[in-house]
Amino acid sequence: MKLPFRILAIAVVLTATLGILACGDDDNPAMPTTGNIAGTVTFQGTWPTTGQVQVSLFSSWPPTGPPDAFTNPITPGASYDYAFNGLDPASYPAVVVGWLDPNLPPGSEEILGMYWQFVDSVAVDGSGTPRGLPKAVVVAAGLTKGNVDMVADLDVAP
Repeated sequence: MKLPFRILAIAVVLTATLGILACGDDDNPAMPTTGNIAGTVTFQGTWPTTGQVQVSLFSSWPPTGPPDAFTNPITPGASYDYAFNGLDPASYPAVVVGWLDPNLPPGSEEILGMYWQFVDSVAVDGSGTPRGLPKAVVVAAGLTKGNVDMVADLDVAP
């Protein structure tokens, strides 16, 4: 009588162990749902004495509202490395370097440069008028779109 009980006990333990092992599929980490943009801004000209310079990301061009993301104000220097993290996967039509004029309404900015097809040149003329269209940046989940580099002309800001 002891032998059938032991066989039954072993069968129950094996069944329970196999059931627990079969449920281990949840050990995989979740797939990322957001992506990132990173690049460097190279500055030319003289830093403005008022207002703030920052990098902004827009989901429409021309912009129809506030930026989807923006950096903290940039401190004066020859270049600035920036990153936008946690972005929804999408095509973003414009990444720009802007000067926030303290005399204009909040959200208004003068474009000093933008990501465009000629990344090693300024995308605006001396008055801030774009010389072309910005180049869209495609963000994919789990990836960083790097080398979104720009040149900004600080002399556009008064």
